[in-house]
Amino acid sequence: MRLEITDDCCATARRLIADGLDPSEMLEFCRGEVVSLRGTARAFASRQLQETAEGGPRHVAYDPLQAERLVQLRTNRRRPMR
Repeated sequence: MRLEITDDCCATARRLIADGLDPSEMLEFCRGEVVSLRGTARAFASRQLQETAEGGPRHVAYDPLQAERLVQLRTNRRRPMR
């Protein structure tokens, strides 16, 4: 399956698996016509993107609790101040 990179590829793979995609399905993430990342849905789903101050973004093992905390932080930032 070929997908355009518009979001976090790892989170996209987890959503696809949750929606019934076979985890052994090969995924290709593209920027335009260029394949940037290629691997199984399972491999992408087992990782998450983590921002680091010193080295920029990197892929680390998926931690659902950490992912939930990041969603909460992002949501709280978007709320208007009173």
